[in-house]
Amino acid sequence: MSNDEFAPGDPMTEAIDAPQETAVLSSPYGMSIASVPRPASSASAQEAGVAAPPPARRGSGLSMSAATPVEAVEAVETADPGAVPMAPQDAPTPSPQPADAVDTDAVDEAPVASAVDAPEPAPLDEPTASAVAPAQGTEGAEPLEAAPPAAPSPTAGPQDEATDSAGPHSTGMADQDETPTPAEGMPAQGPMRTSILRSEPLAPMARATAADAPLEPEPVEPEEPALAASHKSAGSADAKSTDWSREPVYDAGPRRRRWPLWVAAASFLLLGGVGAAGYAYASHYDDLAVPGTTVAGTDVAGKSREEIVKIVQDKAGEATVSISGDVTATATLAEAGATVDAEATADAVMAHGDGIVDRFRALVSDKSIPVVVTTDEQAAADYATGLIPADRAKAVNASVVLGEDGSTFSITPSSAGTSLDSASLSQAATKAAQSLSPTSVELTFSTSDPAVSDAQAQTVADKANTWVSQDVVITVGDDESYTADTQEKASWITISESPDSAPTIAVDSGKVGEWVTLMAQDAHKDPVNGVRNVNPKGQVVETSVEAENGRTIDNADAVTASIVESLGAGKAYSGSFETTTVEATWKDRTIAEGAEKLPYQAAPDEKWIDVNLTNYTVTAYQGATVVRGPMSMVDGAAETPTVEGTYKVYLQYPSQTMEGDNVDGTRYKVEDVPWVTYFHEGYAFHGAPWRSSFGYSASHGCVNMTVADAQWIYSWVSTGTTVVSHR
Repeated sequence: MSNDEFAPGDPMTEAIDAPQETAVLSSPYGMSIASVPRPASSASAQEAGVAAPPPARRGSGLSMSAATPVEAVEAVETADPGAVPMAPQDAPTPSPQPADAVDTDAVDEAPVASAVDAPEPAPLDEPTASAVAPAQGTEGAEPLEAAPPAAPSPTAGPQDEATDSAGPHSTGMADQDETPTPAEGMPAQGPMRTSILRSEPLAPMARATAADAPLEPEPVEPEEPALAASHKSAGSADAKSTDWSREPVYDAGPRRRRWPLWVAAASFLLLGGVGAAGYAYASHYDDLAVPGTTVAGTDVAGKSREEIVKIVQDKAGEATVSISGDVTATATLAEAGATVDAEATADAVMAHGDGIVDRFRALVSDKSIPVVVTTDEQAAADYATGLIPADRAKAVNASVVLGEDGSTFSITPSSAGTSLDSASLSQAATKAAQSLSPTSVELTFSTSDPAVSDAQAQTVADKANTWVSQDVVITVGDDESYTADTQEKASWITISESPDSAPTIAVDSGKVGEWVTLMAQDAHKDPVNGVRNVNPKGQVVETSVEAENGRTIDNADAVTASIVESLGAGKAYSGSFETTTVEATWKDRTIAEGAEKLPYQAAPDEKWIDVNLTNYTVTAYQGATVVRGPMSMVDGAAETPTVEGTYKVYLQYPSQTMEGDNVDGTRYKVEDVPWVTYFHEGYAFHGAPWRSSFGYSASHGCVNMTVADAQWIYSWVSTGTTVVSHR
């Protein structure tokens, strides 16, 4: 159509020129009301100095219906702006204007409203992803054509018809015989929850797609007074005026916001399961080799330390060196100078999985633990020399040895002859030990001079003798000293032989330390605490034990290190022990009144026995008081005298068989000796029923008494009773 097809008096023209009124959009799903100012006529607009609004074009986007089918659009006048108008059924319906009847330049200059009468609902196609949503943008944004709307379900509600893969903004208004097309520069609108009549200029629309996320709306600017009054006249909380300059707000609803909780819960359960499994894994390999661990190509994962030691030892026993060439033999690792330390190797395996991080790293990486091997080149050389046939003269190195006197060093001469490459043998043995598998080596005879000449060995021997000749003296106090003799110093020198170089010597600090420790123990003294006998008046009557201070040695290790350093430099050593004095103490012992005049100064009421060898008597005392005696006795003969001194009773028998040697070498044996009380070794009090008299010396050393006196002594004393034997 063209603009000249609209003549005065047409229903559409009259609708455009009608005064302000309220539009009511009615549908089977409810009623939507929008209040907009009625556009002025062309003449009145020109008088007001503004351009007359062009007639609305179908599909221009200026007047829209909801996503539900539109039953009728009617314009009615509202006398009371605050009242809620109802759509009269007999209101005139304006004729639709042609699509090209709108001047797009005038859209932004004056508000425009159009009322469209749609007697019967047009079928709506399903919205597509090409539908666009209103968004903030710049003027002149590229418009997109709307896809044909889909026909609604008669039973579906607005929310059901608004959900589509194209989003909630698909265009939902159409005539029965044509699909509305957005005007140039204006995007088509999708289905809305309410019918809208645009009452103010439209802002340019930005392109939107179904993949775009909804944007937050910008703050709403205050409305113009005239427009606000028009809104108020709607009088219904359900009527909404949409500002197309703002971004639409869509409520994703609680369903969309629940996913973080589900994800968090799932993550928690997953991490909990992983954590439990990880803990179980780490605990399982706490004392086992971790996965991926090998030793010389053998998988030891999951093995205990003891099992790994056994595996390494078994394989080391099977590892040999096959020798070919001028000689043929099969050598064990030890014979070829290689030793496998199975214990240290197992420790290295277990150390690989000591840490928690190492145990988890083992899941993604393998680890080969090297075998711990030590080599002895001299052992390899000795074994190689032993392979040389007896009919061949062997090359012999000069060596340094300690002479038979144990004080001087000398040499054994060298000689040229046949030799084998012991270095190759040693390397082969090391290879077999490291791989824990047999290996082979080819050895050939060669004629060679000795690696160590007589002159080289003599130089070392002379050096060792020089070290031995140095004096080593340690002093302690002002008058004591300790000097190492020549043999002692020679034992400190160690000689290390080598198959291909001159011997070396060193001072053995361990042996020096042993000697210094012995000297320090001799120099150490424990304190002797003094004892003084005091009478009941507190007077010292006798010093029974003299007090002596003790001392400790504090620098034995330092002395050892100094001796080693001095001898290693060919110098003498003279040093001293540093000591600390330990003060002795005194103890006062109170004795019985008058005990100071007796052979033993006993404490009050203390039991003791006096054996007087001069007058052949035995007397029992308690303190200084005689309890029994003196009792006559027979002591030891001149050849077997009774001991003298202070002793303690330690053993008793009511009857015993005694035997021993006579002076002439014959044996004696006496059975049933009664009431035996020992006080020192084999010396005892006992009854002598075979004797008829006492008071002389004739025994083998025991104190012979009458049976009655011996029985009394046996009953009166106890273990620990003091016995004093004197002349």
